Amino acid sequence: MNAVSDLLGHLPAIAVYAIVATAVLAESVLLVGAFIPTLTLLLTAGALARTGHIGLPLIIAGAAGAVVAGDFLAHRTGRFLAGRLRTGRAGRRIPPALWARAETLMARHGGRAVFLARFVPVVRTLAPHCAGATRLPYHRIAPYSVTAACVWATAEASAGYAAASSLQHVLTLAGPAAAVLVLTATAAVLAVRRGRPRQEEGTAQPSALGPSPDTATPNRSLPAHKPRPCGAD
Repeated sequence: MNAVSDLLGHLPAIAVYAIVATAVLAESVLLVGAFIPTLTLLLTAGALARTGHIGLPLIIAGAAGAVVAGDFLAHRTGRFLAGRLRTGRAGRRIPPALWARAETLMARHGGRAVFLARFVPVVRTLAPHCAGATRLPYHRIAPYSVTAACVWATAEASAGYAAASSLQHVLTLAGPAAAVLVLTATAAVLAVRRGRPRQEEGTAQPSALGPSPDTATPNRSLPAHKPRPCGAD
């Protein structure tokens, strides 16, 4: 994260806005972009905004706009590729468990899946692709995409801004030693957050977003059917 901060801190503000928006757009559109560390980038940009080098509202607006545009392009890509979505070179790089989670979300929640998936790394990239591959009309996911984009971008960038403010306050009151403790605690929380989805894939415990397709018990209020694979024609 320090390397990212050093890089962004030496760039003009317009370049920082462009990098953040491009990274978020790539994460949404490209399957391989699912592994772009946009969380680290937005947290760092939020912290940088605390110094006055860039504006927090512009970072949030740029990231949110990139999410909306990315979801639209991902939906079109999924609709065009259809059966080749999962079997292509990029699709095979995604663990089957994550494809299964995205398919389950689409089967259970339809357009709402795009909102829910926005807060799950990698799955947020797959959900709009799956929506297109399953021929779900874009207007069904558009409101959820816009809402999720605004909430996600605001939460991530504001968290970085707040963390930078807290660190500055600690440095003023307690000195560098306490600041080191705050940084260590923040890094630990972020590590746990980033590692949680991977840990959940290897366990049999039900996901917070719903049970996996292999273990789900059909709900009486929902039709009992298996999720349609994203790559199915």
